[in-house]
Amino acid sequence: MRIGITMGDPAGVGPEVALKALESLGRVTDLPHRDRDRDREKTLSQNSISIYQSDVVIIGSSSIIDETKKRYNIKWDGEVINCVDITEDVEYGKVSKLAGRAAYESILKGQELVSSGEIDALVTAPVCKASINLIDPEFFGHTELLAKLSHTKRFAMMLAGDKIRVVLVTTHIPINEVATALKEEEIINKIELTHNFLKNQLGVGSPKIGVCALNPHGGEGILGDEETRIISPAIKRAKDRGIHAEGPYPADTLFARDGFDVIIAMYHDQGLIPLKLCEFGGGVNITLGLPFIRTSPDHGTAFDIAGKGIASPGSMIKAIKLAEKLLNTEEPKRLKH
Repeated sequence: MRIGITMGDPAGVGPEVALKALESLGRVTDLPHRDRDRDREKTLSQNSISIYQSDVVIIGSSSIIDETKKRYNIKWDGEVINCVDITEDVEYGKVSKLAGRAAYESILKGQELVSSGEIDALVTAPVCKASINLIDPEFFGHTELLAKLSHTKRFAMMLAGDKIRVVLVTTHIPINEVATALKEEEIINKIELTHNFLKNQLGVGSPKIGVCALNPHGGEGILGDEETRIISPAIKRAKDRGIHAEGPYPADTLFARDGFDVIIAMYHDQGLIPLKLCEFGGGVNITLGLPFIRTSPDHGTAFDIAGKGIASPGSMIKAIKLAEKLLNTEEPKRLKH
């Protein structure tokens, strides 16, 4: 088992939280291989996860990683796969083509390694879309790029915390395009991917899925017809396939209800505002549908605190732990349906 972590945008907190997380998770590194394996089994049996240096690689720029370790006095001596040479200084908290190229090349290399089987799961540190757009104007986010590179047609973004899980129907698009972007087939795809992931990967026996309406008060017949025309038919089709899906419910009440294992939101902020109110810094982003495991922290590059050494690695720690947990579940390739 081997996990690759892309370093993220070097102008942000990506390298910092990745290294802090690995330093925090680091365990026995000098035992013989046989003893490490036995120690791992003991640890896993206690419902705790240990990450060994030999289990993890950072993908990015060796010079950036070395500078970050020195800057914050981080004691981690694992492997770095150098895929981009950075010879200039990167200015913290600034959009730049240099930082964008470093982040972008790290993602491309990570996808190449996980697709070839050289690593078994991919954890991605935060990137700045504006910087990567200077390299690739069509970049909208990790989710869409990894789906494109792996030729995945059916995929979904899940944000999972201790109290709430959310899956998005539309992701990184302007709010004024959401209504026209909603398609019945896409909604049923998200519901089905979510159901299968919860059941097969997380062990939820009979997942209960709540589905948001798009319009205030669920439309009420006068505030839009997306509920009756698109969302309700998708829910009915899900039920016909044996999936326990309910809705569409107004989002302002659905998130206050108990009893759902996950909530399907129609657009980015509809789902992520309540999630981050409950879980900020503690959630994990998971891409469903890919032919490999991919997780990431639930936060961005945090340009406002980049370079100050105060970024919390909490969400990155959870992303790494979840990647290992998914690798240790039966038939992890079931992420793709």
